[in-house]
Amino acid sequence: MSYYKSATAAILVALAGAGVCAPSFAQAAPVQPVSIERVQDLPGGDFVKKSKKLKGSYEVVQRGAKTFIVFSDDFRAANGPDLKIFLSPKSVSAATGKNATEGALNIGKLKSTKGVQEYEVPAGVNLADYGSVLVHCEAYSVLWGGSNL
Repeated sequence: MSYYKSATAAILVALAGAGVCAPSFAQAAPVQPVSIERVQDLPGGDFVKKSKKLKGSYEVVQRGAKTFIVFSDDFRAANGPDLKIFLSPKSVSAATGKNATEGALNIGKLKSTKGVQEYEVPAGVNLADYGSVLVHCEAYSVLWGGSNL
């Protein structure tokens, strides 16, 4: 029995010496930081509930030539069908379920009812031309709420 133990130990020592059993760790490439610049004249804001639960905040960020509306980690919305994000020319107080999409720009479906998420503002769109960012159920014309830009 000691012969097998000795042989096994010898094989393991030989393999370890050859680097076969030694753990190897790949060198990770250095991570390049993502440059996020806050757009100075559009600081973001807090969401205001209109018809359904909506809370949290957002900010406008610039990455190179692209602009994004980024919802914060504290973002929460009631679940619902066909929820979309709109840039509206109206203020949140003037927007209703019936008029929320009038003159508004759909920038995407709501990705999640909670947490961080971002929506790219299409190239050529000037956020100064819009009054608010809205969370709206387009299928049933129900305005969850929004925030003034």
